[in-house]
Amino acid sequence: MLIEDTIKEFLMEKGTKYLGYDKETIENLMIGNKEYSLIKVAKKNDWVKLTSENIEYCIKESVKRYTSDKDNAIDIYKKYLDFLKTKYGIHVDITFPPIPVSITFERIMFIAKYIQDPNNKISDLEDVLWVSSRTIEDDIAILKGRKDPIQVNGKRFVIDDIERNRGTVSMSSTAHPIFLTSNITQIIVTLKGLKLMSQNSAFKVYAEEMARSIWTQLSDYAKNRIIYVMENLIPDELEWYKNLNIEKDDSFYNEIRCSSTEGAGCVLDCLKNGKECFVEYQENEKTTFYENCKILKYLDDKIRIECKGKLFDLEIDKILRSSYTLEELV
Repeated sequence: MLIEDTIKEFLMEKGTKYLGYDKETIENLMIGNKEYSLIKVAKKNDWVKLTSENIEYCIKESVKRYTSDKDNAIDIYKKYLDFLKTKYGIHVDITFPPIPVSITFERIMFIAKYIQDPNNKISDLEDVLWVSSRTIEDDIAILKGRKDPIQVNGKRFVIDDIERNRGTVSMSSTAHPIFLTSNITQIIVTLKGLKLMSQNSAFKVYAEEMARSIWTQLSDYAKNRIIYVMENLIPDELEWYKNLNIEKDDSFYNEIRCSSTEGAGCVLDCLKNGKECFVEYQENEKTTFYENCKILKYLDDKIRIECKGKLFDLEIDKILRSSYTLEELV
């Protein structure tokens, strides 16, 4: 049996009403003379016989070459595969793209998560998302801010430190796009938790930037409601919440931008990423400098470091300053 025969029977039996698309769109996609048509791809590669391997290859190539809405093409092909299974008992197990690929925002969010794994190659994205290499390159340019970046609630989402090496990528900090959908009580609980965490110098900037990211996504109604609750129903220091209104250009802050020399401001980054750390520490009336130390463990109110072959447990509250280089502490 030939692929072309099954397509014609599919179109005749199901019709455009079932498929939900106009006749011209369906025919162009499946039996037309366009480079992307299913039958054109099949004949070009001499894969005209109906086998699961031939169908899988041809559908994927057809969608990759399709110049209009790829998600519509995928939807049509899913219905065609259902027809083949019901009519002929042929089951074709195709891994379709995990997202709506015609939506730029969806692709960029997927790519931002995909490239977190250093083993993933950019070239593989063409087969994962069924798009061209040019589309992937354009998306990465947008992600890096070289083209008009996408915005989330008025804030740019840009990862400007993406480096490419032999087809893979590396980043000083991986971006994890999370856009929360919560009720006001959940948000209040989250903000109060972040406020508490911000009282620890190791977590301070991380907590404040996370809270600010949440705050900027809220409506004016939600902000006013939260301030009212904090002032009248669950009393709390209002100034911290009001300071969340400070405008920032970007929605993503890498580890270095979330670190500071104040207190234990860069300790978590050095611990998580194995970076050297320099610490100025106050013990009684004595100030001690720990140079080229390695942060081994975070112990609630202390950190354990290794310096010059010796281990020290330092109290977080007694760390005056911390940095990536000695020059920052001089």
